[in-house]
Amino acid sequence: MTKHTKQHHVLPHDVVKTFTAIKVDGERNAYIKALRERGWTLESIGQGTGLTRERVRQIADKTPMGEALRIAIAGYSIPEPPRVEEPEVRTFVEPSPETLQRLLELQPLAQQVRSYGKQYRKEAEEYSWLINYAHTVEGVTLYRLAKRLGVTHGALRFRLARYGYLEPKTATSKAYTPILSENRFPKRVGE
Repeated sequence: MTKHTKQHHVLPHDVVKTFTAIKVDGERNAYIKALRERGWTLESIGQGTGLTRERVRQIADKTPMGEALRIAIAGYSIPEPPRVEEPEVRTFVEPSPETLQRLLELQPLAQQVRSYGKQYRKEAEEYSWLINYAHTVEGVTLYRLAKRLGVTHGALRFRLARYGYLEPKTATSKAYTPILSENRFPKRVGE
């Protein structure tokens, strides 16, 4: 994991104290520029000095850092800003290209099957089996699969419940009851 500068940080107390002790404007401006170069935010420097963020930006941009100024501020503390670890980038499991392609081929036919209809029942059985296969074997979430198929994850969950691959958790509707065996294709795909 890489580290990046933490947002909303506050200058350490000793740095703020140093600002009050500096009496020469050139040294003060050079100190502001040095803190900015170290990675401190405009907001944090502004809060520590009583300046606006815009004024801090102007000072940091326009102050020339000659050798004399670098020597003048060499004794001052210029700490590193606090750093935090970047969160890990989440990776999502995608369905295999073959599975996705077959699902997309079967989808228009499977969506035409209605309760007792026999037309396209075989395609609907294979479509439901492939959804379950992608979810349980390939490890694709129903949400990710739904995005790839252009449907809602609730529609996929409903289909899996109707075809007997999932038990509905809280549903009491008759719509979630499995399809009657006499309305199923004679041999289920994958069996």
